[in-house]
Amino acid sequence: MVLLVDAGNSRLKWSELDASGNISAQQALAYGERPALAAFLDLLDAYPAVGHITLVHVLTHLFADSVQEACAQRGIHLHSVRSVARAYGIRNGYQQAAALGADRFVGLVAAQHLAAGKASIVIDCGTAITVDALECDGRHLGGLILPGLQLSADALIARAQGRLSLSFEQPTIVADSTGRAIGSGCLFGVIGAIEGICTRMQQTLSTPVVRILTGGDAEYLRSWLHGDYLLHPDLLMQGLAYITEQEACTSC
Repeated sequence: MVLLVDAGNSRLKWSELDASGNISAQQALAYGERPALAAFLDLLDAYPAVGHITLVHVLTHLFADSVQEACAQRGIHLHSVRSVARAYGIRNGYQQAAALGADRFVGLVAAQHLAAGKASIVIDCGTAITVDALECDGRHLGGLILPGLQLSADALIARAQGRLSLSFEQPTIVADSTGRAIGSGCLFGVIGAIEGICTRMQQTLSTPVVRILTGGDAEYLRSWLHGDYLLHPDLLMQGLAYITEQEACTSC
């Protein structure tokens, strides 16, 4: 059994990959108060038959070392994906290739195949929102990072020292309470940022451009965005599956 695993800042996501290349529905588990490693170990216990894991994470070296040790003890082959200058059809646009988040690199790999010869903009809406520009030939031009929806709201609440409540319910452009004003303001601020960044970013890319939306808040934000955005909540699973297949071919 092959598991595709994405260990993010706030939750663990995974899918199964079968011998025919089919990917199961993505599952997710929030860490809550537990460390990410505890969630990963629980995942290993839940899949005792797993023989290979392709992992992408944005966590510490301690997490990486602990995961490697846990897999070795169980006889599991682990492939941890890292950002490199060039691999899987992608040319990394960062001056220091390793500085690009590995999750963003995997998203670019998936986007290159989904866009089918077109340029693409990859918008990952998680704890932070990342927006990356990818040319049709696999050249990553670079990207931007901005606070995600909840992170933006948390910053305002923290400044008020917890005296304010927050609501994303029934957002409106003319809010009638402070809680709704913060929730609506953060939502429309994020939406405006994504739309504005995409408009400007498209000017640096060849046309046509495919805009791909992923991440935990992607589905919610998609309902407020104007224009065409392809919703792919499991984008990283698709990228990890392709990488797994490529690595298998290389080792044959």
